[in-house]
Amino acid sequence: MTITFREPTRESLKYIAAHMCAEDLAELNACGWASPLQALIESVESSREASVAWWDGHPQAAHGVADFTLDPTIGVPWMLSTGPRGHIARAFVKVSEQFIADITPMYSALFNLVDARHVRAQRWMIALGFKPYKVHDCNGFPFIEFGLFPSV
Repeated sequence: MTITFREPTRESLKYIAAHMCAEDLAELNACGWASPLQALIESVESSREASVAWWDGHPQAAHGVADFTLDPTIGVPWMLSTGPRGHIARAFVKVSEQFIADITPMYSALFNLVDARHVRAQRWMIALGFKPYKVHDCNGFPFIEFGLFPSV
């Protein structure tokens, strides 16, 4: 199975939003997003780099990295998807490792908050080398802060 990457388009983001996995939808809801499509569009627009991963003939995941609003030397990688499962999950971790390797030199640190209920996203972050640091409250839901601090 080959994963290819393309520029995000409104149509590819609409497809991902319509087929988004339940865990990502719950995370967006906890953060107060009214629409998964709006979350995808705004995430892409605020990103320094963003792309859409395709497999099985369809757009399946959008990901990117945005500068942290309070400190542009810190990057916030993100990903929303239809839920890579089975054989594609391993391949997706491999391409995600390359994405993190490519963006790491642009930042002093990388971090993101993950809904504590989203176990698959937590495993993905850990597989990419991120460490859990602290739990934060987001609208009454626990979110785990994950960070990656590249060696200097």
